[in-house]
Amino acid sequence: MQNNRPKYLFLSVVCAAIVVSICWFFYNYSDYPFIKRLAQVFGGAMPSGIIQFLTFILFFWGMFETYARLSRIKYERQSFSLNLLPEKEQWVLSPDDVNELKLKMIAYEKENKFLMTDILKKASTKFRSNKSISDVMQIVTTQIKINAQKAEGGQSVIRYLVWAIPSMGFIGTILGIAESLGMADQASDPAILKDITNSMYVAFDTTLVALILSIVLMWYYYKLQENEEQLHTDMEEYILENFVNRIHVE
Repeated sequence: MQNNRPKYLFLSVVCAAIVVSICWFFYNYSDYPFIKRLAQVFGGAMPSGIIQFLTFILFFWGMFETYARLSRIKYERQSFSLNLLPEKEQWVLSPDDVNELKLKMIAYEKENKFLMTDILKKASTKFRSNKSISDVMQIVTTQIKINAQKAEGGQSVIRYLVWAIPSMGFIGTILGIAESLGMADQASDPAILKDITNSMYVAFDTTLVALILSIVLMWYYYKLQENEEQLHTDMEEYILENFVNRIHVE
């Protein structure tokens, strides 16, 4: 997934350029003041809309990263419907069944590799070595925790982007206020006063856009966190119930 990040960044630049170009068109050619002002808010008044353009890049990058991880979760959940483990009541697994299960997982991984098949393969190998159910339970729990930690680490770029978007808006605010203060001593000139007004627009518009986009991205980010945590919890529960608790050793 990390190998796709350059692609996501490139697509983010393209999407941001499209959005800002549309805003630029409406800002320059619309006859409606409200639409013209709205286009200015979202970066249509280039080059002063460069901060909004950069903010859109961060936003779309975060959305692409989040979508990729949500798609991965959806893929991993397919393993629950593969009938890898017996789900009928009173069904037990003998040591021979566990050995066959390992071979079955190896065969599955030749075409599609899932987190669940990897855990079952490792757990079966552990049981084969010492026939200890408690050790099997421990390796399942440990591997689930490792996978959860890897998933959390994979969210680091999204967490950074969630933080960077409002920060980019604040940078635009500081730049806009600084520019307007630099012209304050010439405010008596109507032309300069218009430039000061435009600078103040930049100051507040950049923060407004950044806060709106960060709210949207943050909602999807927390949805991603919830789905990933639920995936690993459900996986651990499924394996313990239908594999570990069914092993019978005479």
